Amino acid sequence: MVNNPIPPTTLWRYMGEKFMPTDQQAAVIGAEPGPLLVVAGAGAGKTETMASRVVWLVANGYVRPEEVLGLTFTRKAAQELGKRIRTRLEKLAANEQLVRRLDPSGELAKNLTAIAPTVSTYDSYAGNLIREYGLLVPVEPDARLITDAELHAIAWDVVNDHGGKLLDGVEANPALDTVVETLLGLVTNMGNELFPFERIAEESDAFLSNLASLPKGKARTEHYNKDVQRWADTQQLRRAYAELAKELGRELRDRGVVTFNEQMSVAAQMAADHGSVGASQRDRFRVVMLDEYQDTSHAQRVLLRSLFGENRDDASRHAHPLTVTAVGDPMQAIYGWRGATAANLAAFVEDFPLADGEPAPKAQLTTSWRNPPEVLATANSVSAAVLGTPEGGQRAVEPLTSKPDAEPGVVELGFYATEDEEITVVTDMLAKDYQERISTGKPVSSAVLVRKNKHSAAIAEALEKRGVPYEIVGTAGLLTVPEIADVVAVARMLVHPQDSAAALRILAGPACGLGLKDISALAGRAANLAGERRGSAVDDLPADTDPRERLQIQLAELIESAENAKGANERAVGLGDAVADLGEPERYSEQGLIRLQELAAKLRALRTRSLGKRLPDLFDDIVSIFGIRTEVLARPSTTGTVHLDKFASIVAAYPGADLESFLAYLDLAAEYEDGLELGAVTTSDDRVQILTAHKAKGLEWDTVAVVHADTQTYSMTTETFLTWVKYVPDDDFDALGAAETRSEFQKLAEEYKKTKKGELEEEAARLFYVAVTRAAERLLVTGSATVPERARPAEPYGHFLALKDVLMQPDAVPAASVLHWWDGTETDDEQAPSAAREGTWPHYAADPALRAAADAVNAAREELPKLSDGELYSLWERDVEALIEEHEAAQRPAVPVVMPATLTASDIVALRADPEQFARRARRPVPFKPNAYAKRGTAFHEWIEGFFGARPLLDDDELPGNDEPDIDAATLARLKENFSASRWATRSPAHIEHPFEIDLGTSTVRGRIDAVFEDEDGWTIVDWKTGNKPQAAEMRAAKLQLAVYREAWRRIAADGKPIRAVFFYVRTGEDFSPTDLPERGELEDLLRSAAPAGLES
Repeated sequence: MVNNPIPPTTLWRYMGEKFMPTDQQAAVIGAEPGPLLVVAGAGAGKTETMASRVVWLVANGYVRPEEVLGLTFTRKAAQELGKRIRTRLEKLAANEQLVRRLDPSGELAKNLTAIAPTVSTYDSYAGNLIREYGLLVPVEPDARLITDAELHAIAWDVVNDHGGKLLDGVEANPALDTVVETLLGLVTNMGNELFPFERIAEESDAFLSNLASLPKGKARTEHYNKDVQRWADTQQLRRAYAELAKELGRELRDRGVVTFNEQMSVAAQMAADHGSVGASQRDRFRVVMLDEYQDTSHAQRVLLRSLFGENRDDASRHAHPLTVTAVGDPMQAIYGWRGATAANLAAFVEDFPLADGEPAPKAQLTTSWRNPPEVLATANSVSAAVLGTPEGGQRAVEPLTSKPDAEPGVVELGFYATEDEEITVVTDMLAKDYQERISTGKPVSSAVLVRKNKHSAAIAEALEKRGVPYEIVGTAGLLTVPEIADVVAVARMLVHPQDSAAALRILAGPACGLGLKDISALAGRAANLAGERRGSAVDDLPADTDPRERLQIQLAELIESAENAKGANERAVGLGDAVADLGEPERYSEQGLIRLQELAAKLRALRTRSLGKRLPDLFDDIVSIFGIRTEVLARPSTTGTVHLDKFASIVAAYPGADLESFLAYLDLAAEYEDGLELGAVTTSDDRVQILTAHKAKGLEWDTVAVVHADTQTYSMTTETFLTWVKYVPDDDFDALGAAETRSEFQKLAEEYKKTKKGELEEEAARLFYVAVTRAAERLLVTGSATVPERARPAEPYGHFLALKDVLMQPDAVPAASVLHWWDGTETDDEQAPSAAREGTWPHYAADPALRAAADAVNAAREELPKLSDGELYSLWERDVEALIEEHEAAQRPAVPVVMPATLTASDIVALRADPEQFARRARRPVPFKPNAYAKRGTAFHEWIEGFFGARPLLDDDELPGNDEPDIDAATLARLKENFSASRWATRSPAHIEHPFEIDLGTSTVRGRIDAVFEDEDGWTIVDWKTGNKPQAAEMRAAKLQLAVYREAWRRIAADGKPIRAVFFYVRTGEDFSPTDLPERGELEDLLRSAAPAGLES
């Protein structure tokens, strides 16, 4: 079949695809197997092209679906790529006539019976490698992956307990938090660059000794000048921090935990040092798709190069070359600040050469399916400044061109004197666009892209004034979502009544809704409880004082009171204490007293009944008693309870059981994990989205406004290893080797810093490029000179200014519209800078429709219908019975457990053998460290696969886990000997480790069959067993495994031939082939009987 591969366009036509690939896409899709670099511009359809290439390779017989590996950076991108590949392959498999035409032998049809490509994130793939081969490296395969907040807490302990000398010989005195931040930054960069601890000391010593050996030149003193001395101190200090980093690594191993960064660096080192890992992966995956390759780090480059590059593949073992396709865009390399290396994209052709050693070929995708010609002219202006013009020589990627039938778009530019003017223009445009879309029934597809999170608030405030719904995306995490902040605030009030900041949130929020007067009275009660007499400056004000002045003084006093009352070390009594002991009722308004008493009762109930419960149950009680879920469901939003559900999963996953430690973890998460990841919210099409340009990568909207395009917003701070301890020494730094004197060294070092600043400025330009290429119809780019917090006016950002010059030339087609361009001349309207913004508190603005509904309910309650005879008793009886049933259910020791939707064959065996134990594990799944039997079984299965040539045979000392004491080498050798003497060793299996996925009733069962042999009259499936043969009672459950395998193969083979199922007990050399295996109906009955009522644990 592969002698004459079918062209992509022909295959697409046979498959009935609506859109044919372009010539560029067809060239990528139908490229010969082997390494290939694809440089794809923004909106060029790279995901679609990657999926299509996989389909073409499978259709032409180059690869089976389960031999495909796709890697990308986010779970969302992995899901999208995986879905596209599976959908296309399923469409191909459903076209039986086309499949037979492509491959009359039936091999393709057989390959398409199990469509199971592997698509995951780079981090997830690295984690899987460690779990599979982790015994080869100093990381436990079952080590728990920790968050940044947990890592910070451990690092703080390490620094606090450090017994060595950190700051000897340097003029520095950092705070403990600064030391922790620097340490974690250094550890992260060492991991990204695979920089060993020992090399830190070597580089530091070499730097200091070479610097000391340089002649003084014209200098009259032995001492270094201020700058050079600071550089020398940094190198010496980094060496001390490296020792701290070692201690942190030991502490992480002792605790059995691992970080994302360490996971990737360990996986890369393992792949580089142990060739058997790469050989195994190359046998498992013959097609590898690498997405967003420009965003990979050095460690990721080493990992992928060691596994699938450097011509390590043994071509004699496979029918077709190893196919590695990397896709990326040099103009979208915007993550250098987190360790990404844009140079990896250009290095791919050398890292993954052809079989003859020549660089890998390179293809381009330059047709933008997103942007209109006007927007593309804007994008190409920026890319030309970064990459050069086509006339100037070879570019990494050619300029983008629009699709053939592209509709015209709109590009508008504006630079204003003040930020207020800029925001007014932008939000007026968005408001008009919003109203037009709503009135015509079109979905709202608009976004404002900012450079920094702090710019979002002013945009949101202006949109709100214009009545335009908006959503600030990703600027804050889960802990800032109102309902989650309320839940956490209640929890803090339970154990930290002195935390007045948390109490104020509940008191002034919807949970209590107190007015300012009542809050002030409560603060006075807190002061009384603290033993203080508290007066108010308001009491001394004249009677005719302006109410606004009076209010400002009261607010200032409340803020001061809250600050003084926050924290146990600063003040022993807070607003929470006052809620528990309200004092004289006449302090408060009538309604305020009622609300405070209700709040006190709720908190008292939680302290009495819930504080002793497990954390998930405690937080469930908080949500229930305060009606937070009801409040969330009642608001007009598509979000629903997804954030509450996400927070519940975080609480359940927390390894501790103490509320105070959990609250401390949340404090760390707020600072070091951006407030935890939000729940997955369905994208709304009824509001304007506000987000950073970084978060906008990969997204698109019809209308996009890119704001604050000025020199100060896009300025970059130069950070290098010379002045920052957290960065590792740079191999590109050669000033010490090139300099003849100290002064010359300083001059070369300053030039090095300028070069690094230029690289950062180039990354800022690429970020601007990403921002302007998000628009599908209309693009507005604006900037302003003066902002309240700026000391001096800013100029238009260089690439923004270039747009005006390039797009507005008389012969430029297409052209942009310049709405306004401030030239620096002040007018009457432009003299005053934007005023500082003020807000209103508390800010309650009930939705008119909700208020009308509430009024209707209250009116109906005033005229309730009269109860008929007997009705009241029946209502009471129903309610009491419901309460009794709820109480009995809560007290019942057995908890219903829903049958999992996805099972393995082993799960079915466990369900039959011990339903209660299965239910306990299903209810709270906990990973188990592999025991000696499991490790022996894994080692034997590795050996079996090599024996039959399915995968390369590892040496005995390279078998995973064989060097651990709980794997008996003699037993393993005896198993090998017994198998070699068995009749199975003389037969050739048709399949080894064959995957399957079948539906049994309402459950899906997945797994792998150890071996399948083809007989003259049918099939024999064999499961290797390295343990002892079970007793009769246990065997009845174990036989279910064979029954599942038989049913799976019956569906896969689909030839009606008889299937024999066998356990082969390698230890004794005995076959066991039961003849009374349950049929499909019995298996479904087993699952069906457990599913409706649920299991109980």
